Amino acid sequence: MAPVKRKDSSVSHTANLLTSILLCYPEIATINLDPKTNLVRFIFYLSTSLAGDVVDVFKERLQQSLNAYYFLVNKDVEVSSFSFQTQECFTILEFQRDVLTLTQKEIALIIALLQEQFGENLITDEDDDLLVDDLSLHEELIGHMLEHTIETSANSRLIALRDEGRVLVFNK
Repeated sequence: MAPVKRKDSSVSHTANLLTSILLCYPEIATINLDPKTNLVRFIFYLSTSLAGDVVDVFKERLQQSLNAYYFLVNKDVEVSSFSFQTQECFTILEFQRDVLTLTQKEIALIIALLQEQFGENLITDEDDDLLVDDLSLHEELIGHMLEHTIETSANSRLIALRDEGRVLVFNK
């Protein structure tokens, strides 16, 4: 019975992590974590359809910023990629990253760059009832939870998403 408890607690811990990230960062629409491939995908929505040249310039700027961050913190990453899907009236941005070296500061950097570039076009799910009292404490907690998730990664694929002001976590 002990392995089942560890697995359940690991899944619960990972679900709590994904929920905390979505609560702390209302710019993230969906998070998909696959521990078998050690990949996490963050989905963001932009309320405008981006031209191909704008996408290319921003993608290069984002990757250069992250490469500088990785150099400064002396971190080797396996996967760090972006893809854009431009639709008629909006754009979907997907950031894919290996979970083993992901940090809370990197998530915050990506969101800051997205806010700087796209401002009001970055769709957020702000809910006054869900305001985090002490953001720095919450970010520190996410950092700790990320480290723990890396050590005890669950075998279940989890997806967390927003739905009408709620955060839902599913085990795929």
